Amino acid sequence: MKCINCKNNQFISLFSLKNISITGKFYDKDKKLAKSNLNLVMCKKCKLVQLKNRFDLKYLFNQDYGYSSNLNKSMARHLNKVVESSLKYAFLDKKDIVLDIASNDGTLLNFYPSKLKLIKIGIDPILNKFKKNYKQIDHVASTFFSSKEYFKLTKRKAKIITGLSVFYDSPNPNKFLKDIRLVLDENGIFILEQSDLALMLNNMSIDTICHEHIAYYSIKVMNSMMLKNKLKIFRHEYNNINGGSSRFYITHINNKKYKILKDFKTKLANEKKFLLERKNTFNNFYNQVEINKNKLLELLKKLKLRNKIIHGFGASTKGNTILQHFQIDSTYLDFIAEINPDKYNKFTPGTNIKIISEKKSLNMKPDYYLVLPWHFKENILNRFKKNKTFKGVFLFPFPKVSSIDMKKYYD
Repeated sequence: MKCINCKNNQFISLFSLKNISITGKFYDKDKKLAKSNLNLVMCKKCKLVQLKNRFDLKYLFNQDYGYSSNLNKSMARHLNKVVESSLKYAFLDKKDIVLDIASNDGTLLNFYPSKLKLIKIGIDPILNKFKKNYKQIDHVASTFFSSKEYFKLTKRKAKIITGLSVFYDSPNPNKFLKDIRLVLDENGIFILEQSDLALMLNNMSIDTICHEHIAYYSIKVMNSMMLKNKLKIFRHEYNNINGGSSRFYITHINNKKYKILKDFKTKLANEKKFLLERKNTFNNFYNQVEINKNKLLELLKKLKLRNKIIHGFGASTKGNTILQHFQIDSTYLDFIAEINPDKYNKFTPGTNIKIISEKKSLNMKPDYYLVLPWHFKENILNRFKKNKTFKGVFLFPFPKVSSIDMKKYYD
C-alpha cells in the first residue's frame, strides 16, 4: 500500500471498524453482502489520514447509489448558500461556465439564477439516474470527473467549479487537482467542501468513516496539497453540515485577484491544538465513541424490555456506519422511516432493517425514533414543531447520546 498523496509506504495504524458491509447501498432482503474492515491509518510522511483498504469506485458509485439533495430541505438550503457564496466571490460575465463535480441530482446547479445566463455543466457517474432534474442544465456527463471528460463537453474553461463531498472519495487526489487546474479559468474559483478531520473528531462523527471516503483531510494537509499543485486556498469557512465540514475557496497560485485572507492563516495555526498528527488523539476519539455506543445500546435494551416501539429515522450512508459499528439491527429497530421512495422496502446493509415511508412509520405511532442523520437535528426538530405529527421521543447518538420528548418540545 502507498499513500494516495505522497506515495510513501509507511503508516501509523489508528483504529478499525470491523466487518462493515458497503454503507452507501440499500438492498433487497437476504442478499449476501461482502464485508470488510474499515482500517484507518495515517501516512508517516505527509500525515494524511486514509483508509488502508480501498474499493472500486465504479462499484461504489453505480446506479444503486444516489443521494437526492432536493428531498432534504436543510441540504438544499445549504447548496443554495454555496451558490450565493460562489457568486459573491467570482467575477462573472454572461455565458461564463459553472461546473459542478459530483452534481448528484442537479440541485446545486439549478440554484444559479437564469437571469445570469451562465452555461451550466454537471458531471457525475450516476447523473443518468436524475436526468429529469437536468432540463435547465446545458451540458452533462454521466461519468467521473477528469479534464479529459470536461473538454469533451466544451473547449472553454470554467469560472466557477464546485465540488462538495467528492474530493475525499478520490484515490488519486493530486490527479484530481491537476485536472482542476487545467479546466479552471485563470481568474476562476474552485469551491471544495468536505468533512473536516478536526471537526469529525471533536463532534464524535464516527459515521463520516465509510467505504466511499478514502481520505480524511485536515486543513494543513489540504493547504500543502494545493500548493504542490500550483493552487492556493484564499478563504476558508467551517460549517456544521455532515457532522462538521470545511469549505475551501481555491484559485490558481499566481492569481493576484484573490489574496490569502489572514483569517485562513490563523485557522491553520489554530488547528495545531487538535493534535491531529498524534495517534493518541485518535485513540481518545475511538474510546469516546465506544462510550456513546455502550450508552445507546444500554438504553435501547431497556426500552425494548419495556415493550417500547422504536424506529430508526433516516436511511443514509452515515447511518449505516452507525448501525453496523454499534450492532443495531432489527432486534432493536422495527423499521427505518425514510422520505426517499427509492429506498422503500429495501433493507439496510449488514443489519437488515426494513425501510418504509415516513408516513407509514408515523401511522404506526412509534414511541421512539433513533435519528441516524443526527447532524440535521435542528432541521428535523423544526419540521416536526410545525406539523406536530410525532408525539414520541427523538434519540440522538452524537455528539453525546441525548433525547428530546416532543410532547414537551411542542409546549
